Amino acid sequence: MTTFAQGYEKDVEFAMQQGSSKELSKYLDSRVEISFDNSKHDFSRSQAEIVLRDFFKDQPSQGFDLQQVGQTSETVSYLIGTYRSTGNSFRVLIRRKKNDQQSFLIYSMEFIRQ
Repeated sequence: MTTFAQGYEKDVEFAMQQGSSKELSKYLDSRVEISFDNSKHDFSRSQAEIVLRDFFKDQPSQGFDLQQVGQTSETVSYLIGTYRSTGNSFRVLIRRKKNDQQSFLIYSMEFIRQ
């Protein structure tokens, strides 16, 4: 794993811990699929930031634990963690892919209430 990827993961982990849609939006692809308890919707980057902002507002962060990082191919990888808010816990799967500039961008986020 490269230093860039490790830095990227730490940045995404920090944004999730802070419940910061603004910080997280820096890593979103131009189109992002967001799923809450298996209800999936496709959003533009700016729409996704609003959806995440509303989620973080309704579910204020009590922390995020990054539990697994993996790669399914040279250009696709994922992060799995647990997002905790007051009274709720969500299993989070973040899928990302490399763009033309060799940066990983998030194209899918799944939040499953535990």
